[in-house]
Amino acid sequence: THILLPLPFLPPLSPLSPPSPFLSLLPPLSSLLPLYLSLLSLPPLNPTPEHPRVTVIERFLQLSLYVEKNILYPLSFLFALNLSALHYQTRFGEFGAALVLTVAGMKLFRSSFTELSRQYLVFIFTLFFFNFDYRHLSEGLPLDYLIIGILFSKFYDLLLKMYFIFIYIAPWQISWSSPGHIIAQPLLVPHAPNIFFQTLIASIVGCPINPVVASTFFTLSYARPVKYWEKDYNTRRSDSSNTRLDSQLEGSLRNPNPDQLDSLFYEHLTWVLQKSLCGDLLLGRWGRVTSGDFFILTSDRLNALVHIIEIGNGFVTFQLRGLEFRGTYCHQREVEAITESITDDVGCCCCEPGHLPFFLSCNKAMSSRWLAWEVVSSCYTLHGYSIAENQAHLVFNTFDYKRGYITYYCKSIIFLLVRSPRLASLLANQGIRDALSRLHNTSYVDQDALFDETRNCDYSHSLGGVSRERFIVYYLTFIRECVTQQGLHMDLDQADSFLVTLCFAFTLLGRRMFFQHAQSGSSRRGDNFMNGLYRMFLGDARPNHPGDEWVFQDVDSIQDIIIPAARIALKVHQDNFAFSEEYETAHGVYEAIQDVMNNHVVTHENDRTWRNAVVTNKPSLLALRYQRTEESYIYPYKLIRLTSKFIKFRVIKVNRECVRALWTSQRQELIFLRNSDSERGSIQNHKPTLRNMINSSMDLPIGYPIYVSPLHTSYLDRHETYNKTLFGRATDPLWLAQGARVVRKLCDTCAKHYQGSLAGKPTQGTANPTDGGEEGGREGRMGAEDRSVSVDSLTGLQYGRGGAEGGARGGAEPYQDPFPDSDSDSDEQLWRPMWVSKQVVITDEGEIFENINPDWLTWPDPKLAAKAEKSHWRSWRPQKGMEGEVVHEWRPFHKETAKRSHIDKVLVLVRMADDYYVLTREQGIKEV
Repeated sequence: THILLPLPFLPPLSPLSPPSPFLSLLPPLSSLLPLYLSLLSLPPLNPTPEHPRVTVIERFLQLSLYVEKNILYPLSFLFALNLSALHYQTRFGEFGAALVLTVAGMKLFRSSFTELSRQYLVFIFTLFFFNFDYRHLSEGLPLDYLIIGILFSKFYDLLLKMYFIFIYIAPWQISWSSPGHIIAQPLLVPHAPNIFFQTLIASIVGCPINPVVASTFFTLSYARPVKYWEKDYNTRRSDSSNTRLDSQLEGSLRNPNPDQLDSLFYEHLTWVLQKSLCGDLLLGRWGRVTSGDFFILTSDRLNALVHIIEIGNGFVTFQLRGLEFRGTYCHQREVEAITESITDDVGCCCCEPGHLPFFLSCNKAMSSRWLAWEVVSSCYTLHGYSIAENQAHLVFNTFDYKRGYITYYCKSIIFLLVRSPRLASLLANQGIRDALSRLHNTSYVDQDALFDETRNCDYSHSLGGVSRERFIVYYLTFIRECVTQQGLHMDLDQADSFLVTLCFAFTLLGRRMFFQHAQSGSSRRGDNFMNGLYRMFLGDARPNHPGDEWVFQDVDSIQDIIIPAARIALKVHQDNFAFSEEYETAHGVYEAIQDVMNNHVVTHENDRTWRNAVVTNKPSLLALRYQRTEESYIYPYKLIRLTSKFIKFRVIKVNRECVRALWTSQRQELIFLRNSDSERGSIQNHKPTLRNMINSSMDLPIGYPIYVSPLHTSYLDRHETYNKTLFGRATDPLWLAQGARVVRKLCDTCAKHYQGSLAGKPTQGTANPTDGGEEGGREGRMGAEDRSVSVDSLTGLQYGRGGAEGGARGGAEPYQDPFPDSDSDSDEQLWRPMWVSKQVVITDEGEIFENINPDWLTWPDPKLAAKAEKSHWRSWRPQKGMEGEVVHEWRPFHKETAKRSHIDKVLVLVRMADDYYVLTREQGIKEV
């Protein structure tokens, strides 16, 4: 019913969603077009919830899939294998029958877990074909099912290829990229039989068929694996922790590539999908999914291509490719095509008569069937970040705004200084006291030319500088508030306290370094101030004034007080526009700064702290970005605000043969035909196939994705909402143990009853040779030897290893439980820990994880995750040659979640000296 001619008046049904009975009708209910009719536009019958909860239809689907996968198919296959065993033994012999049963049985059981969405088609077609049409060709259900499964897979690939070709060569929607494409269109007609023959061969061999330079001529490529690309992406980001200081201040990190910064959000999306993808697929939120399928996730800013590599029993392996945030014109046109509303079109041919309620217009109904993609879900929610990007100059375009920021900057310095653990040592340092003795005078005035009255509230116009007296007037109240909140016992009634002098010195130091950078900026209005803010935001704090040399007695205070104060002040200054009344008191400002310290992350995007905050789902982040492009050449500074929330995505399923064909075409054109034109016709926008988005997702240097993830595996037991349901808890060890005990009792009871029924019967075939009818005919066909073997095998299974001898003793041999409580020796050997309690030595520092997301692994103690991070080590660092003891290990695909690695490598947790912990791959250690 799907092979229809590509007539403009008879649109073919999409093979991406073939009609299916009962269970396979449930996943499409969350689709944008839930009913398989090109006229109806009913709202989704099973809308995806905006928050992670399971709907009623999803619970029913979960129950149905559980019964189908774990009960119906296994019982049917076991029954078929038992019925066909004697037939295969007679036809192929004992060894041949064992081989056929093993291969066919493994295929049957594996397909019920990996390709569940289309097993009903294979199963029903096998029964009908070999029971009604060609009964004489049947070799039993196992072999019949194996053959039909292979043929069905090839036929489905042929259907997808033909559907892609029909859409691609349709003359009313082809993109005329060049005169050559116009000439090639009519020349296609005589070559149509050749195209069909090539497509048939490609489906049999398993290779893609690609359009030559995006024309209507198709050629046969060579076979490609499901993953398609051989390269494995295990790259490291360039940030402040792995680059030289001079390159951070003057090099690429000064004006970073925005694509590198934006790729972090795709990395975060990959980790979120790793936790939720497997459960969402089983809940039907992505429709019907098989290995090799391609999906596009699109939101307001994110556009990612998700490639399903492998589907197993309780796990899914996938790869994500992130596209540019600010795509080209062709990219934007295709994004508009997949996000446009389906009810806005009111056209019918050349006129606009409108459409009936809950019906599509004629034009939309026609065009929706000539697409190589479909919207599976229009409201798929994932936990992500809402990205707000604003021009930074708008909040600093007046002198009042600049003065307000500098005021908050000074108060942030005071806040960090008072709560600093080195405050006592700074107050007791005699060298600092001697250097700041001139500032201790109440009449001191700093007449540095960098200070002016437009940006400093404590500037005295009559004295020509920043005076200590005016500093006390504006900041003494806040200093007292900080001291009171910290519980310090200091007498601040006298303005000549050395703590006030120290606060005054630090504020002068911070402002002087800020204005030095601002003075080196451009003369453009507002740009010099933003240059100083951005350099301080990056951490470029270099005191070069003679009056600031006292700070070299405690250089770490610059990194701990001055630089964080510049970042915190930006966040407080931003919030001041919304909560201006609350910031009028000293207590209100103190609470605001403390809230930023505890609940927000404010740093630049090349800092390792920024990446760790995004990966670990911090609720709020703020950064200042410098990006000078053609659009933002005058005002290159931007404020990037991230808010953790649930993001709505559209899930678009793309014809997988369309993706493979376009990838193959681009590889052939760029590598073999050497066409490197950036505006070549083969990458222009083509809405029916999303050609530009697909081509841009290819590996470098052919495509230009900003992020390509390594292969990630999503496990079902890590899906939070799925595990809260009935069948999610069915995988709990307590449930499994209880089920195993019930099965053992049933088997024990059945075996004892069967043992009693066989106790008085002989073990050899003793049927009366004179009996006629069906029994005699069966004996004549099987023979005495076959009867002996079959009865011996039954008694051997029930009486243990005694076999026929045990049966002859009338049940004297004790019964052996076929389901012992403990696992087999081979299973224990397979999962036995390899490194735990062993003394090891570090051999490769590059295999150590310095920054960890606690959600990656299941830790034996949650406190160990914090102890294994770089922030807990402080000045200590693991080095090659250090020894320690392994306290825990995680292995890939381990049956227990607490011992399972999230990557394809064995990870070990090593306890070093002084209670330090190190998480590393096993390649980085060796046993002592």
